Amino acid sequence: MSNENYISYPATQDFLSAKRRSSTLIASGVMLCIFSPIVLLLLISLTRLDILTWSINFATGIGVIVLLTFIAAAVALFIAGNRWLKVHENYEYEDCNLSNELREKIIKENQAYENQHMTFKIIGITFCILSATLLLVGIGVFFLVKTNIIHDSLNIILQLEDYTSEKKAGKKLIEKYATIYWMVISFIYLAYSFMSNNWSQSWIIWPLAGIAYGIFETVMSLKKKKAVSE
Repeated sequence: MSNENYISYPATQDFLSAKRRSSTLIASGVMLCIFSPIVLLLLISLTRLDILTWSINFATGIGVIVLLTFIAAAVALFIAGNRWLKVHENYEYEDCNLSNELREKIIKENQAYENQHMTFKIIGITFCILSATLLLVGIGVFFLVKTNIIHDSLNIILQLEDYTSEKKAGKKLIEKYATIYWMVISFIYLAYSFMSNNWSQSWIIWPLAGIAYGIFETVMSLKKKKAVSE
């Protein structure tokens, strides 16, 4: 393989830097989505306990406004984060040809980040396990999402774990359906919540959707792997 076919060191650093920037934005967006129903649930609870003298409809209305504001802010963060992800995004779907010297440098970067990655994972998982409120869940998920994006960016370049050549081939197809999937879930959530006025319980759609998406992604990956092997 000729040297001109190799990815340059500046190009890999542009990609990794973009991923680090986007990790904070996207993790913050996810956290806001989890935080979004907190005020709504709190106002409904305080009204039902007669701590607030508001009507349940008024309390729900205020809570929904806050919820939609949080979601709007989260979407803005997702869009901003996606802007950084556009830098060399083809690395996520195509082979990354590295010279031996550059591979060694990226491997060292990966090893250097491993301790921080493990620390963030422990913090995130601990917050989720000890979660008594959505606030703690949101903080825990922030750490998990942020560190996983950074960790994945290094695996993308080195083509490790979920980013081997075979698995990269199926990523683009999965992400195409993922966009449609989450748009449908958002529509179902808002439609059901407004029609039933059951905002205090409809938030359960999100964790269930997350589990369903994990199953969907696994099935799609297995199908792609089977097709490649054949």
